Amino acid sequence: MALRSKETTWLAVVIALRCASALQPVPRHAVRAPMKAAPRGLAPDRATTQAALIALTSLPGLAHAEAAVWVEPVTTVVRPALFVAQFMFLCRILLSWYPEINLNKLPFNLVSWPTEPILRATRSVVPPAFGVDISPVIWIAVANLAQELLLGPQGVLILLAKS
Repeated sequence: MALRSKETTWLAVVIALRCASALQPVPRHAVRAPMKAAPRGLAPDRATTQAALIALTSLPGLAHAEAAVWVEPVTTVVRPALFVAQFMFLCRILLSWYPEINLNKLPFNLVSWPTEPILRATRSVVPPAFGVDISPVIWIAVANLAQELLLGPQGVLILLAKS
């Protein structure tokens, strides 16, 4: 049974409506309303639904959806960036244990200069309490959360790559 493009589109709509009606309760006004006739004499019966399923599975990209092209490059960039961010904030925690170190001299400025604007903004929201600055700990937690949500075993990018 060969289906024309408009018929295939209509059949896809029928299937989508049937699936949606199976998942959601039907409103009262829809029950009382008479059912409209199908275009061109096609009735939404079992044979039509099967033909629509065959047509939908033959459409490229619907039956066998490939992973998005952008997932792998984004993963390649995000994973090391989050690792570097966590490492730099961990270094800031370790450097805070030694207050006599000048953070404006090499090699300490490689860690302090990129992180200081972020930590300064965080300190304005969460000020140091009892002489303890927890802003690097907050940013390690944020980076770790982002890593788990994006790249963890059930992360968004990992699930997109598997699909």
